[in-house]
Amino acid sequence: MFKIHRLLVAYAVAIPLALILGYLVATPDMASVAVLGMVFLVLVIPLLLQWSHPLLIFCWNSAFVFGFVPGDIQMWIVFAGLTFAIGLVHRFMGHKSFLRAPELVKPILFLAAVVLGTARIRGGLGVHAFGNSNYGGRNYFMIIAAVMGYFGLISQQISTAKSARAVKWFFLAGMTNAVSTILYAIGPIAYFLFWIIPASNLSGQIVYSWTETNITRIEGFGTTGAFLMCFALARWGIGSLFQWDKPWRMGLIALSALLTLFSGFRSDLVFLVLLFAFQFLIEGWWRTALLPIMLVAGAVCLTPMLFFANKLPGAVQRSLAFLPVTLDPAVRAEAEASTRWRYDMWAEIWPEIPKYLLVGKGYAVDPDELYLTVTATQQGRLSGYEGSMLAGDYHNGPLSILIPFGIFGLAGFLWLLAAGAKVLYWNFRFGDPRLKKMNTTLLVYFLAQSVFFIVIFGAFNVQLSVFLGILGLSISLNGGVCRKPAAARQPAYSSPMAMPAPAA
Repeated sequence: MFKIHRLLVAYAVAIPLALILGYLVATPDMASVAVLGMVFLVLVIPLLLQWSHPLLIFCWNSAFVFGFVPGDIQMWIVFAGLTFAIGLVHRFMGHKSFLRAPELVKPILFLAAVVLGTARIRGGLGVHAFGNSNYGGRNYFMIIAAVMGYFGLISQQISTAKSARAVKWFFLAGMTNAVSTILYAIGPIAYFLFWIIPASNLSGQIVYSWTETNITRIEGFGTTGAFLMCFALARWGIGSLFQWDKPWRMGLIALSALLTLFSGFRSDLVFLVLLFAFQFLIEGWWRTALLPIMLVAGAVCLTPMLFFANKLPGAVQRSLAFLPVTLDPAVRAEAEASTRWRYDMWAEIWPEIPKYLLVGKGYAVDPDELYLTVTATQQGRLSGYEGSMLAGDYHNGPLSILIPFGIFGLAGFLWLLAAGAKVLYWNFRFGDPRLKKMNTTLLVYFLAQSVFFIVIFGAFNVQLSVFLGILGLSISLNGGVCRKPAAARQPAYSSPMAMPAPAA
C-alpha cells in the first residue's frame, strides 16, 4: 500500500512537471532556458554533492559559463561556492575539516578583508546585472569566488592514485578556451553552444572579418598553448619529453608553440618561454649536456623564422614583434601603437596613485560616468584608454591592485605570492616522490604567473583565481603543506660531562 502511495505522489509531481517543461521547450526564450536550467540543476544535485570537488578542479581553468544566468557566470564560480559550502557543512558536523595550510590562510584572509573593507567604503558590492545602480560588482564577486574556491579545493585531499588524473584535467580543461574559435569557424549551426562557451575570445577574428586588417589574432590559442605545455611538463617533465622513441611528446611542445604564435599576443609567447625556462632550471637540466643541445636546437629552429618573419601570417608576426626582426610595416606599427597606448595610460595613472595609496578606489563605477566616457571616446574627445581606466583595466599587475585597494592590498598580495612560493617549494622539495613532476610544474606555473603578473601583464580581479587555484590544488594533492623532516634530536644531559646510563 505504501508503495502505491509513493507511486501516486510521483505521478502527481512528474506529469505536471513534464507538461510545463514540454511547453517551455516548445517556446524557447531566455526565461524558458533559465527554468530548464534550474530544473536540470535540481535533478543533478545528488551528483554535484558527490562530484563537486573533481568538477571544481576540472572547471577551474575551463571556459565554460552558465549563459542563461545574468552576467554569464563561469562554471568554476558555481562549483567553488558549492564545494566551499559542502566543506563548511562537513566541518561543522565534525566529519572532516579543511586541510591545514596556515602559511596561506593568513595572507588570503588579510587580502579578503582589504577587498571587502574597500568595497564597504567605496560604494558596496553592487552588481549591475542583478539590478544594482553601479557597475563593477562583478570584479568583487570574482575575488570572493576565488577565495571560496581555494577553500573548496582544500576541503578534500586527492588520493595519490587519482593525483595524475586531477592535474591532467586541471590543465587540459584550459584548452576549452579554443572551442569558441572552432564554433565560429563552423558557422551559425553551432552558435547555440555559445550559451556555455563564451564568445569573448573572438574579438580578434571578428575585427578581421569586418575590417581590412591582415592580423587575425586568435585569442584563445595563446591560453590553449600554455595549458598544453603545462600538461606535458606535469605528465613527463623535460627529461622524458625529448625522447627519440616518443616523438609525439616533442610534437605536443611544438603544437603549443604554434598555437601561441597564432594568438597574435607577444605576452603569450613570453609566458610560454617563462614556463619552459623555469621548468628547465628547477629540474636541473642547465647543469647537463642538454643545455647546449637545447641552445643549438633553438638557434636552428629560430634562425629561418627570423630571416623570413615578414613572410609569416600577420598574427605570427605580431607575436614576434618584441624581437629585433624585419616585419610587415603595418604589423610593426600596430604593435608599437599598442605599446604606446599602455605607456600613455600608465603616465596618466601615475599621478593618481597618492590619492588612493591608503584607501583604494575600489571597483564601483557610476553608470552615467561610464556612458559619458564611452560616448566621448567614440566621438574622439577622449583618449582610447579612458574607458579602460574607468573600468580598472590598467593592463598592469601592480597597478591593478594598488589603485583599487591601495598599499594594503598590494602588501597582502605580495605576502600571498611569497607564502605561496614557499609552500609550493616545500611540497616540491619534501613531498611524495610520486608527485614530484606534478609538484614541480605547479611551482613552475606559479613562478611564471608571478613574473608575468608583475612585469608583463596583470589583472588582479581575474588572475587571483589563477594563483589560488594553483595553491589549492597543491594543498589538496599533498594533504597540506609538506615540511622538512625534523632532525633526530640528541638526548639532553644535565652537564657536558654526564654520560647516559647503561642499558639494563
